Amino acid sequence: MLRAIIPPIAAVLTFIAGIFILNVQLWYSAKIDNIAGATHAVKNINQILDEAKAASKTGRAIAASGCTVEGQYQLGITAVLSPHLRTILILKEGKAWCTSLPGNRLLLTNLASLPDTPLTLVRAKDNVHQHPALVYRTDSSDGIILVTISDSHIHDALNSTGKNEQLRMIVGQMSLGQDGDVREVGSHINREDIIEAKIYPFSVQYASPAFFSLKRIFRQGAGVLIFILLISCLAGWSLDKYLNKTITPADALRRAIKNGEIIPYYQPVMDGRDNSIRGIEVLARWKHPDAGFISPAAFIPLAEKSGLIIPLTQSLMWQVVTHMNAISSKLPEGFHVGINFSAAHINAASFVEDCLKYQAGFVNKKLTLVLEVTEREPLHVDEQLISNLNTLHANGFAIALDDFGTGYSGLSYLHDLNIDYIKIDQSFVGRVNEDEDSTKLLDCVLDLARKLSLTIVAEGVETQTQLDYLNRNNISLLQGYYFYKPVKFVDLVKILLSKPKEKIERYIES
Repeated sequence: MLRAIIPPIAAVLTFIAGIFILNVQLWYSAKIDNIAGATHAVKNINQILDEAKAASKTGRAIAASGCTVEGQYQLGITAVLSPHLRTILILKEGKAWCTSLPGNRLLLTNLASLPDTPLTLVRAKDNVHQHPALVYRTDSSDGIILVTISDSHIHDALNSTGKNEQLRMIVGQMSLGQDGDVREVGSHINREDIIEAKIYPFSVQYASPAFFSLKRIFRQGAGVLIFILLISCLAGWSLDKYLNKTITPADALRRAIKNGEIIPYYQPVMDGRDNSIRGIEVLARWKHPDAGFISPAAFIPLAEKSGLIIPLTQSLMWQVVTHMNAISSKLPEGFHVGINFSAAHINAASFVEDCLKYQAGFVNKKLTLVLEVTEREPLHVDEQLISNLNTLHANGFAIALDDFGTGYSGLSYLHDLNIDYIKIDQSFVGRVNEDEDSTKLLDCVLDLARKLSLTIVAEGVETQTQLDYLNRNNISLLQGYYFYKPVKFVDLVKILLSKPKEKIERYIES
C-alpha cells in the first residue's frame, strides 16, 4: 500500500516545495522592485526640490531688494523656466508681499495655517484651483519664501517606474500618493516600508508585497510553474519506477488483484457415464503482463500468508458472476458452480455477506452454488464458523469438502457441518492403475463416503482405467485432464456450445 501512495505524495511535495521556492523568489523580487521604485521616487523628488531651492535664492534676493516690477518679473520668469514649479511667494509679517503671479495673486487660500516647516503638503481645498500642492519654505531676515510645486509633478515622480509600487510621499503626518488628495498618515504606518530622503525632510512609503500571491505566481511565473509541474511528475514517476524494482511478492500480488490480473479459469465437472457437463469448478490464474501465467501453487500460499486471499477470492467471485450472467440462458437447471474458500476467508466477518451478495448477483437463480472448503489447512471449527456455513447452507448453498483425505480433521468437519459433497483428492485417484492392489486406499475412502450418504466428486481423472474404475463404483461426478484442463471463459463457452459427439480435446488448453 505504501509503495502505491509514496510516489504521488512525493510528486505533490515536490510541487509544493517548487511553488514555495518560486513564491519566495517572486516575493523577494517584488520587494526589491518596490524598494527600488521608492528609492527612484526619492531621487526624482530631490531633483524637484533642488529646483525649489534654487528658486528660493531668487526670492531671497528680491525680498532684500524690493518687490519692484522688475523683481516681480524675475519671480515669474524663474517659476516659468523651472519645469516643476508652480509659484514663488514672498511673505512679510504673515502676509503676501510679492508673488510670481501677475497682480501679486495667490493660489494658496490659507496662508495663516501653514506650519513653519521646510516642507508642507497642502490639501486641495486650500488651493484656488482645488489641487493639492507641495510647499517648499525658506526663512530669511527679509521674509519667508514659499515655492509651490504642483501635485502632478509629485504624481509623476512617484509613478516614474510604471510598476505600480503604490508609493506615497510622506511629509510630517501628511502624505500624497500616486493620485488623489493629501491625507493623514495615521498611526498604522510601518516604518520598515519607508525610504527616508537624506537631503530634504520627506520620505517615500512603498507597499510591502504579500508573502504569498497566486495571482503573482501565475502572472510572473507561469512558465516556471509548468516546469515545476513537469519536474514533480518526473519525480513521482522515477520514484514509482525505483520502488517497483524492489517490489515485494506480496505487493506484486496486491497490484495484480487491483489490476484484474487474477482471472477465473473453469474446469468442467463431468458425468462419467455420458460425458455431459454437470458443472464447473472455479480456479484462480495469474495472467502477469510480463511473466505470463503464474502457477497457483506459487501465489495462492502467498495470498494466504499475506492476507490477500480474501480480496483475491472476492475479485474472482464478481468475475464469475459476470461470466455466468453472460451465458445464463445456456446453463441447465442445477448447473454446479463451485468456488474454493480458504480458512481465513471462512473465519472472516465478511464471509456470509460476501456469499449472499455473490448469490444475489446471478441472473439464473436455479444454479447450484457450491462453497468448497479445503482440508489442506485447519479450519478451527467453532460455533461461529458452524453457524456461518449452516446459514449459507440454509440459504441454498451446497457445501463441499475439497481434497478429502489429505488434511487435518475431515471426520470432525463431516460431523459438525452440513456437507453435501466430498471431493476425493487426485492423490488417491492417481494411484489407480491396472494393478488390483492400486485401488485399496481409494476403496476405503469411497466406502466411508457411502456410509455417510455423501455425494462424491472424484478429482484428477486422467486415464481410461481410472474412469472405468469410478464408473464401476457409481462415482458419476468427475474432474480431470482426461476430460478437460481448466480453461478460460471463452473456451468454456465453446465447450458448452459444442455437440456431444465432438472430440472434447478440441477445447483442452495446451
